[in-house]
Amino acid sequence: MRSMRMFSKQKWLILIQLMLTEQALCRVTPPPPKMDNLLQETPIDTEDAEEKQANYALLASSPKPALSSTDKSEPKSPSSQNVEMVRSAQLMTSVLSVKLQGHIQDHFNIHGNVSCKELLSASAVDDQLSSVFPQEVLGLSLIPVLVVSGCPQEAQTLVLKLYDLLGKADTEELLMELVALIERKMSRSTSTPAPTSAALSLEREEASQHIDGVMFNIQQLAVIGDGTQTLQEGHCEGWSRVNGTMLLGTAVRGAAGRLEDSIRSCERFRALCAGVTSGGPLMPGIYQAVLKKGSRIFPSRFLESECWVRQCSSSGQRLKRSPQRSCINKDEERVYNVVEWIPVVSTLYNLGTAVYYASVNCSATAKERALLSAVDLGTDALMVATGGTVGVAGYALGAGVKTGVKAGVRYLFNSMKAEDDVVVNQSSRERGTFTIE
Repeated sequence: MRSMRMFSKQKWLILIQLMLTEQALCRVTPPPPKMDNLLQETPIDTEDAEEKQANYALLASSPKPALSSTDKSEPKSPSSQNVEMVRSAQLMTSVLSVKLQGHIQDHFNIHGNVSCKELLSASAVDDQLSSVFPQEVLGLSLIPVLVVSGCPQEAQTLVLKLYDLLGKADTEELLMELVALIERKMSRSTSTPAPTSAALSLEREEASQHIDGVMFNIQQLAVIGDGTQTLQEGHCEGWSRVNGTMLLGTAVRGAAGRLEDSIRSCERFRALCAGVTSGGPLMPGIYQAVLKKGSRIFPSRFLESECWVRQCSSSGQRLKRSPQRSCINKDEERVYNVVEWIPVVSTLYNLGTAVYYASVNCSATAKERALLSAVDLGTDALMVATGGTVGVAGYALGAGVKTGVKAGVRYLFNSMKAEDDVVVNQSSRERGTFTIE
């Protein structure tokens, strides 16, 4: 009996010990959260410091005082972050002013031709009808013009707007690339003879060959970021054929076959269908219907390739011009008359206004501005830049739009740089070589 009582006591002691252990474990402080994701989402201070050091180097000769250092050991309040962004915008405009001296200012008489208010208004920064793409492209193109026109406050306003749209680092990187390309073009413009009227007429005729493909992409860009990309209704008036191109996007299931069959399948979807595209030399005589959302047109290396695009007008609220708004904008035309003579800036500005006028249903003006960009850059390059932007941004808002715009603008910059190198190196043909730097 004594042994049974001893065993029973031991059993109770073990049970009590287990219960105490469980209570102790429940009171243990939980482990700290993993910091990997937080570090990935929050920019580290060393990167910010390196970026500021690079800006200080560019401002070595600028009279503007350097920014005061702040204590980064404590989290910044929203107000202090806003102050730092404003200071960064001021610093950025000072950098641009230093770099642009001796280029735009010495070559063009901008002062007095257009006001600071008109330049800022042309950026569509406060236009509720403007989609995201023209705000970003027009902002990039007009900031250098505002800087050299003596409009620092308006220039800083646009820089802050681009910080919000594209992010601070990407905005500053794109602006520095833009200014470098302006410097490059301006320094070589003195040694390159101006094109004759006959040459300009030929360039315009060549650019107009694929302008329908460019305009399709521009119409797609006009609705990105405003929530009306999927059009439920619309009035379609016919088809437009674009030779040497391909229509990319989401294929309509069961809508592949002969041209007539694919067209009928596409028409059943009304404005939700963008058009049909050929299979090229790999699938001759076969066409595929493509949905509207996210679709875009690219040049094809096969001459046999072609696409047929539906000519549809949207009944959505976004593309309807208000009764008070006219396609003739005298203030914007004054801005255009100033920037049209500035290399690189004019190309970006024409593209941005093309998308803007398309977004407010001014198709004739939009096409004219797109044609001017195509003359500067080449229709195929413009088609790739606009189509690539649609492809990245068309399926996702937010980061997708930002990524698409940045990729499209960089492609435009690279195309303009390559075009400039081709012109410069044409004389090497006589020596039996032809290079693109």
